[in-house]
Amino acid sequence: MRHKTVFRSILITVLSVGTLCSAPLASVAQQIRANWSKDAPFSDYRTYAWIPSEQTNHPFYRQYVGEYVNYALQKKKHMRRVLMSQNPDLWVTYHFTTRETTDLDTYGYGFGGGWGGWGGWGWGGMGMGMGGMSYSQTRQVPRVEGYLTLDLIDARTRKIIWRGEAMEDDVTKSANAEEKQVANSIYKMVQRYPPKS
Repeated sequence: MRHKTVFRSILITVLSVGTLCSAPLASVAQQIRANWSKDAPFSDYRTYAWIPSEQTNHPFYRQYVGEYVNYALQKKKHMRRVLMSQNPDLWVTYHFTTRETTDLDTYGYGFGGGWGGWGGWGWGGMGMGMGGMSYSQTRQVPRVEGYLTLDLIDARTRKIIWRGEAMEDDVTKSANAEEKQVANSIYKMVQRYPPKS
């Protein structure tokens, strides 16, 4: 009788812990990279102007990108924004796209096969199948990936001389969170401009 009481209390404790730990931990990853032309005269680029972007299918990002790119280029890189009629050194444009995807999240609890021989109590012989007792559940977790690309184009040659790319694993639905994502992505990208020789 004592063994059954001990077993029952351990089982309840394990099940409770398994339930509490079953909630998946959210993880948001951001990837930043940059590519550039090895022949571009980066030290000569001092002014820039915007050209329209056609790939901007996410309204939250569209309202923030220009603001943060201007700040990063002007305050951090000491470049000057001019009009197209003023013959800028660079043209600046960006593209933002989203892609819906689904993760499979499996969670649960289980007991290993080693429980049957504990202390000679003979739990494995109680007919309760402790060696194979387990529970798991798989659910679909939708998320939206976001891809932001910033292009700097030589206005004279009309060739891309630098491209920054940022990928967010999960674009949130909150405007405040998205603004932070935009700012972080742009600042991290622009830190890599101009490329180090």
